[in-house]
Amino acid sequence: MNTERRTGVVLSYIQVILNVLVNIIYVPVLLHYLGQSEYGLYQIVGSFFSYVTVFESCMSAGVLRNYCNALGKQDEQLAREILSTARSIYRLMAAGMTGLGVVVILGFRAFYASSFTGAELQESTIILGMLFCNMVATLLSSVYLTVITGQERFVFLKISGILLQTVQPLLVILCVMRLPYAMSVTAVIAGLNLVNILFRWWYVQCRLEIRIPTLKPNSKVAKEILTLSSAILIGCIADQIFWKTDQVILGKMFSTAVVAVYSVGAQIYMIYMQFGTQIAGVFYPRVSVLYQEENGLQKVSDLFIRVGRATFFVILLVLSGFIIFGREFLLVWVGEGYEAAYWVAIIVMLPFSVDLAQNLGLCILQVKGQYGFRAKIYLLSALLNIITTVLFARRIGITGAALSTGISMFLTSGLIMNWFFQKRVGLNMIKFWKTTIGIISLAVLLTGAACFIKGMIWHDPVSVIQLGLGILLYTIVYGAVMFLFAADPAERELLQRLLKTRRKSRL
Repeated sequence: MNTERRTGVVLSYIQVILNVLVNIIYVPVLLHYLGQSEYGLYQIVGSFFSYVTVFESCMSAGVLRNYCNALGKQDEQLAREILSTARSIYRLMAAGMTGLGVVVILGFRAFYASSFTGAELQESTIILGMLFCNMVATLLSSVYLTVITGQERFVFLKISGILLQTVQPLLVILCVMRLPYAMSVTAVIAGLNLVNILFRWWYVQCRLEIRIPTLKPNSKVAKEILTLSSAILIGCIADQIFWKTDQVILGKMFSTAVVAVYSVGAQIYMIYMQFGTQIAGVFYPRVSVLYQEENGLQKVSDLFIRVGRATFFVILLVLSGFIIFGREFLLVWVGEGYEAAYWVAIIVMLPFSVDLAQNLGLCILQVKGQYGFRAKIYLLSALLNIITTVLFARRIGITGAALSTGISMFLTSGLIMNWFFQKRVGLNMIKFWKTTIGIISLAVLLTGAACFIKGMIWHDPVSVIQLGLGILLYTIVYGAVMFLFAADPAERELLQRLLKTRRKSRL
């Protein structure tokens, strides 16, 4: 692992930990100033708008794949053509997004006309308008993010992300103290995103000294980008249905206050997602290069297993820690009335763990041009999930919505995709599970033992200090057990090298 990738992984987890700490403070403050209804409105509008953002994310993945392949072949002319063609595509998408915004806003008002008040409909229209303007600006600048990622400038990306994470909640809190409305939050987030866009433009133009050329669009390149992006689009839509439709449906069936409770649980499993995707996220360019080498598939399979093991070490600490301390954490974090959020988070996090540990597989599918199968299976499962979410939510409320999502994820990520990785992609999934079962077993034993001990010595109410010490002690025990009994020699050596590097940097 080169220095840029290694530092990128470390900064990624610093960013995630910072995000957790910020949310611990940020979400309760928002709930305090906005109230459940206004906070629920913000979450519903965000969920609705997320269906639009998939167009940008899937197109970015298609562009990045072609750009990384060109860099791997050291074909600078092709890389320039890809960037120029991508910019033309993004400009067309930005023009289309403007018209789509009008349609979506009208559709949103019609969909929630019976369940929202007049004031809520008016405010949500303003929020959607700001989000669409922000989306257009993002599309026009997406090519710069492709350049930075393709050049493996992960340190810049992560440091700018950390700065954004730090400044954004501070400005939002200052704003909602004076103007306690969901649209105030949106205005701050959109403004900071524009600043971040300008920062990326400056970095590409001035630091990397890479100019996006104005060339005649390459039809072959455009076809390759659009073909992959179409497959990724289906997968992205499926992902949005998994992650956002629950809140849209609950908002229609119940109220914005119910969505606020569900959203707290969703905050937990979305943070969990960040812990699981950080390692794989810096390896996309590396997969593109390895696959083109001799015995490339075997090298990619070995990398898949190493990244999966490293991811399991991290996410099982988070999962087991939340199972043990989650109830007390939620009570301290957001107060009473959010007990159901504990089960919402766990029900989704358990099957989601498999998908996170195998997250590098998505990069491999894109590089090999086999992403279409995953996209179709996930879309079919997601559409069925809409039906089961409605049925389950009617019977058991918000935990039913989470249960529907959890079952769908287990069938797709846990069963179908593992079969596909083994039989069609050529990854050694048998070896993957043989090398990770020990980590999972130790995590299960540690969770059971910790829950038993906690039940014996802890009594309500639990103070913040007591909770913090409990989490710290469990983290130390977990790390020691995994280091001694689950980590292989290479992983121990890597950890020791990272720790030595950190000590030298302090000195």
